[in-house]
Amino acid sequence: MCFVVPLRLSLLAAEEPVSPGAGPCLPDAVWRADALACADGAVRSSGHAALDAALPGGGWPVGALVELLQTQPGQGEWRLLAPALAATTGALVLVAPPHAPFVPALAAQGLAPARLLRVGGAGGPDAEPGAGRGTAALDPAARVWAAEQALRCAGVAAVLAWLPQVRPEQLRRLQLAAQRHGTLLFVMRPARARHESSPAVLRLLVDEATAAVPDTASATDPDALVLHLLKRRGPPLEQPLRLAARPPRLTALLQASRGAAGRRRQAAARTPLPAGPGLPVAPGAGTTPARSTPPRPRTAATPHALDRPRQRVAA
Repeated sequence: MCFVVPLRLSLLAAEEPVSPGAGPCLPDAVWRADALACADGAVRSSGHAALDAALPGGGWPVGALVELLQTQPGQGEWRLLAPALAATTGALVLVAPPHAPFVPALAAQGLAPARLLRVGGAGGPDAEPGAGRGTAALDPAARVWAAEQALRCAGVAAVLAWLPQVRPEQLRRLQLAAQRHGTLLFVMRPARARHESSPAVLRLLVDEATAAVPDTASATDPDALVLHLLKRRGPPLEQPLRLAARPPRLTALLQASRGAAGRRRQAAARTPLPAGPGLPVAPGAGTTPARSTPPRPRTAATPHALDRPRQRVAA
């Protein structure tokens, strides 16, 4: 006995493909590989419009593991994360940073020094020589343990962990802890880890503008950050993202300041300097050089009394 089961074509198959980042969000259980997926939970804006447009949900995922791969330890993570961290309330736990945070610069970006809690410090092979004085270097297992305990603490808004040596099962534990407690989690790893498996929902390679991106902004903004999206729920990103090193308003102010300084230099070059005592007269200044006084004639010097010949006195 055989049964004939009628087949119905899905309505989704008849629809036209959706371009990346366009169209309404599909149900949570449905995701098209050629479309940017919706976030599973809450997201927080990164503070960079170009980056938000390339991230699922339009920002950093809250309660999920985000990996930032770096060619050098301590390269660009604060410039990338500071806008989002400044918009949060609560403590920011730094687990074994390779360099001591420069508190004045972070305070200028809206990160109060009282919010920064540093656990461990430099001293490992990826650390800067002389950095982390007064703090103990943590071994790889202790770093993971400290990050996991920080994720469980109430009042912690985000955890930033520098883990140059970590196993996939340890990253899975951190992912579950962040998901359970709804905390932002950023893990910094070396660029060589890009070929290793990871449970992170988002992986980015952070590089400086020296890794040239073929556009006109390379010459005007050499300090820009170049981001390669290695993993996301969406189609591959063909071209890396370039984030300006400074906010647009600050960039405009600096350009205006440089232009004003250039105009002042040009005006100073055209204006002659007045001649003063002990100063040489500027050529072409239009001033009459001082007339030199002729030397006074030399007169015979009066002989000194001691130079006169002695006279003998008669006895």
